[in-house]
Amino acid sequence: MAYTPKPATPATVSANQEAAGRYAMDDRQDFTDNTRGFIAPLPGKILGGDGHVVFDPANYDYLSDDAPAPDTVEPSLWRQSQLISKSGLYKVVDGVFQVRNNDIANLTVIEGDTGLVVIDCTASVEAATQGMAMIREHVSDKPVAAVIYTHTHVDHYGGVKGVVSAEDVAAGRVPIIAPGTIASFDAHAIGENVIAGNAMSRRAGYAFGSLLDLSPTGCVTCGIGIATSPGVTVSYISPTDPITETGAKRDLAGLEFEFLYAPDTEAPEEMHIWIPQLGALTCAENANHSLHNIQTLRGARTRDARNFARYLDETLQRWGDDVQVHYGPHTWPVWENGQVTAFLESQRDTYKYIHDQALRLANKGYTPLEAAEEIELPAELGRKWFNRGYHGTLHHDVRAVFHKELGLWDGDPVSLHPHPPVETAQRFVDLIGADQIMAEGRRAIEAADYRWAAQILHTLVFAQPDNQAARDLQADAYEQMGYQAEGPQWRGIFLTAARELREGVLPAAFVTASEDSILAMPVDILFDFAAVHLIGDQAADADLRIDFAFTDLDQSWTMRVRRGVLNARRGTSPDPQLTVTGPKAALVAALLKPSSAGQLAQAGKIRLDGDDSALQTLAGLYDEFDPDFAMVTP
Repeated sequence: MAYTPKPATPATVSANQEAAGRYAMDDRQDFTDNTRGFIAPLPGKILGGDGHVVFDPANYDYLSDDAPAPDTVEPSLWRQSQLISKSGLYKVVDGVFQVRNNDIANLTVIEGDTGLVVIDCTASVEAATQGMAMIREHVSDKPVAAVIYTHTHVDHYGGVKGVVSAEDVAAGRVPIIAPGTIASFDAHAIGENVIAGNAMSRRAGYAFGSLLDLSPTGCVTCGIGIATSPGVTVSYISPTDPITETGAKRDLAGLEFEFLYAPDTEAPEEMHIWIPQLGALTCAENANHSLHNIQTLRGARTRDARNFARYLDETLQRWGDDVQVHYGPHTWPVWENGQVTAFLESQRDTYKYIHDQALRLANKGYTPLEAAEEIELPAELGRKWFNRGYHGTLHHDVRAVFHKELGLWDGDPVSLHPHPPVETAQRFVDLIGADQIMAEGRRAIEAADYRWAAQILHTLVFAQPDNQAARDLQADAYEQMGYQAEGPQWRGIFLTAARELREGVLPAAFVTASEDSILAMPVDILFDFAAVHLIGDQAADADLRIDFAFTDLDQSWTMRVRRGVLNARRGTSPDPQLTVTGPKAALVAALLKPSSAGQLAQAGKIRLDGDDSALQTLAGLYDEFDPDFAMVTP
């Protein structure tokens, strides 16, 4: 039976109507800008390799420009989603083209005299392939001269094999330019998305609404891009040409590209790009038609809000007098010098305000949550549509500044060593009584006090996870919180929580640890990935010494499991129990799935010298990660 969410309550209808009154809903400039330079619509659906539909633009037809916000969507988010739903091929300025919104990120193509330079590649091979086909049909059939990754996030490199072949890159015909050293870029791109990838994927499924229907009661868009697509192919090719300092220049396809190195901003490795002949600038994801995350809800390292502001200001100093257009890897461009500089200045000041005011209140003794409830942006910043919380939100960005600068403890002694959630919940239920908690939950919902209803009912759901009445009641609270959320990630989390409380855990929609990503791991990170699978207490008495000889890399590594820890280093051991020899792709399988080593050896893909039972012992010490672990229940 199809899942049917509940309607908005009268209180939610009223709250959303009141919210609409706070915005300049008659400001339609973004709708004009969003369609500027339109060349062609998307040619239709994107299909996966097995024929399933990866993306269908028709699914967003209900987000027409003249459709009023439904009761179940916060009006500011509805407006942003209407803008995001506009897809197709666009000319930004002469020589700059974008395929927008067939994926969560844009495909940007710069046409030079002798070839095409692709800036970011979308999240999937399927989306990038469709985008490049549109470029070939409507813009140019010149060869790809270079690929540029602006930063280390998967939605900017995942489609690279739909743009260029690994063979052309390996042969040196097409450079891949990226910020940071090659080792650093690989480490952050692959490490961030894979080592903690199981947890990140599950959390992303909540935050990006991947487990919800596309509808006014489900996922509308992701705020900075169209919704993530299930069942896509995520590829990776390592950079070949690193940018490690500001002012570095490259001549590509007859055009000059100048780079501003901006690490530890929206990504650990990130850069801005200036093309002087075209007056064209991108600040990657440090400037968007949305407030960005200082701490992502999917999970990643906490970012430095001060660095966002610092590098945006340096960009203005360098190129602010000359810039004529700013294009981004998400959303739509900003044209004309005065508009671009005002946009960048306002975004700069927004991040600086969040950083400075969070630390001002921290120095007055506020906790992160107290500060987040207190801080509001000044009207001159907060009323700008591009500073609204369509990706990050002001509330969780303030808390993230505390986390970045002061660490995990919020400063309240009671939070330093609390009981775990289930035990805490059981104690509350024993003290208050399940019936009393249910009664208070119902009262709070009737009073439209949804935050408190969700909070008090959480104790009962965690103490009695099989109590369906409590789960259903908490779902009702989360649902209304989702309908009232301006931030699409908050909406996605609340509405997915409601659905899983009612129906149980839903199968994973997206996994970051793709085969290409794992195979692309630098060897040291490969061993780090193996290490997080080791069950420490069960491995406490183990003593394993296994050498791995990577024949295609001309590298040998020695791995030791002892005292519950897996360590690895370059070189060989004087007395390994086992040496495993073969190409990297085969050794990846032997390391991450040790039980498969025997079959790989029989097939001639690896050679085992020594006691091959060492790998079987290792297999027995590995944990399995369930991509569908519980989030809204214990």
